[in-house]
Amino acid sequence: MRRSKQLINHVGELTINYLLTVGQLTLMSGRAYAAIRKAPLYIRQIIDEFIYIGRYSLPIIIVTAIFMGLVLGIQIGTQISAGTPPWVEGGLILRSTLLEMGPIIMGLVLAGRVGAGISSELAAMKVTEQIDALRIMGIDPIEFLVMPRLMAGMIAIPVLIIYADSLAIISGFISSHFTIGLTWPGFVKGMRHVFVPTDAYTSVIKGHIFGVIIVLMSCFFGMNSNRGATGVGTATTNTVIWSSITILVLDYILSAILYFIW
Repeated sequence: MRRSKQLINHVGELTINYLLTVGQLTLMSGRAYAAIRKAPLYIRQIIDEFIYIGRYSLPIIIVTAIFMGLVLGIQIGTQISAGTPPWVEGGLILRSTLLEMGPIIMGLVLAGRVGAGISSELAAMKVTEQIDALRIMGIDPIEFLVMPRLMAGMIAIPVLIIYADSLAIISGFISSHFTIGLTWPGFVKGMRHVFVPTDAYTSVIKGHIFGVIIVLMSCFFGMNSNRGATGVGTATTNTVIWSSITILVLDYILSAILYFIW
């Protein structure tokens, strides 16, 4: 009886903490979106964050996209039966990259690279009381720290995913060429056979939403971290874990919704 009561109390505490966290995250997100109206005043910060999120993420995006495409080319090529025309692989690589592999793999990679970076930076600012100093000077931390990152992430991350999709598709052709001897005209034929514009729209929509999730969660955990070096590490870990989980869950939800819409 006593253990059952302790278990119920523990579950209740976890539920309350979860709901409080979701509520605080929702409030911060609403304030960040409301602050977008003042974006022209923070053009310099938005550009700096765009460079940090976009340009500095290019090396890991390029490497990940190339090898993702190479793996797709090998795996799909080896699974095609002898009676299937080789050009079919072009369409399979295109759709698998645009609909799933590109957005979700790049989203997880950027959750680790961008999310961890933003979270650790803001957590360090809180530890050194720089965020409190902003409040003392009458500057809203959400407007000054979160909104520019949100604007940059909404633009930069979809662009990175589109760039990664292109690299992965080209790499997929190279891999399939050496695996099953697929020619470029055959590869293009396969892509034209299955391509519909909504595939590209799906990739962009997922990239936009994943970018918002990564930035908002990293800012939330960073600005609400505990004091000390341990708090910075915990905030960074929570950012990567919860951003990755949310991306995986949203990928399924978005795929189901867009399937019925398109």
